Amino acid sequence: MKRVVARLLLVAAFMLLVAAPTGISVSASAAPASVVAVQQPTPTPNPTAPTGPNLTPEQQSDKAKQKLFIGIMAAMLLAIVIVGRSTRRRIRRKKQGAVSS
Repeated sequence: MKRVVARLLLVAAFMLLVAAPTGISVSASAAPASVVAVQQPTPTPNPTAPTGPNLTPEQQSDKAKQKLFIGIMAAMLLAIVIVGRSTRRRIRRKKQGAVSS
């Protein structure tokens, strides 16, 4: 149980480090021996921003097929992991039962 919690905490910390924006950059014009943290200016949002690319129905269909394929592959990998873990657990229990008997 402790290992599971430790792994979950490790994964959560890693995801926070990867996904969280820092907003701090290092100035390249500073002297090599010193590092200066500078807050990046936030861009003002454009009220009339473009809506994005216009996709043809064929492109939308291809994108939908690609998402479906990726989803199926992710589900298959998840199934492989779950089956593998349950098999390992079953084998471990069988070995523990044989040793204690």
